[in-house]
Amino acid sequence: MNQDQSEVTEFFQVTPSGSYYATLSPEMDERRALLLQLLSADTHVPYFPAVLKKLTGQSDKEAQELLEWLTERGFLQLTSEPEPVPSGSIEQLLPEYLPQLAEGRVLLADEQGFCLGQSGYADEEAEALAALSADIVLMHERHQRLLHEHLGFNSVSWGLLDAAGHSELGFWTLHVGHQKFLLVLEGMPTLNRQSFVNLLSVLMRRYLDY
Repeated sequence: MNQDQSEVTEFFQVTPSGSYYATLSPEMDERRALLLQLLSADTHVPYFPAVLKKLTGQSDKEAQELLEWLTERGFLQLTSEPEPVPSGSIEQLLPEYLPQLAEGRVLLADEQGFCLGQSGYADEEAEALAALSADIVLMHERHQRLLHEHLGFNSVSWGLLDAAGHSELGFWTLHVGHQKFLLVLEGMPTLNRQSFVNLLSVLMRRYLDY
């Protein structure tokens, strides 16, 4: 096969850290907007300058600078062998993805306290933990100005810590459009996996309202 390497099509691939960055805040900018578009796509998006320009709505130079910013920070990659795009309903896929996201038990809830899926909890525990997640969302919103503007904390995650400062139970807020979801993780998080990207891709396609 004598195909020139430059003719091999590359595709956008959002990384786990890029997925987290995209959902870290409800505030939209051109960086998050591009990542959200790619995460919510139901097929692989090929990289061509014209495609990038259309996705960003920017000039060729600005779009390329945006791409470089994301790739330099490891939020986005260009690859000829992208990961498979998840197929199936959220109800079908959560049992596969959730157990891979922490060393211990895992739960996903919406901001109203409804449990969307969980791994390892009894039903009553899951229901109560989902309700607690909703309370944490309200608490964070109530004190957001103090935390962000006065104390300079940008994180939206909360945790229960042991005596050594290690998280025993973490509450990770994910912003999907105007909606919030809480990912509850026992023990060490393992969010640097493709399963985290896949989870957010499924949530985007179901709930993204931009």
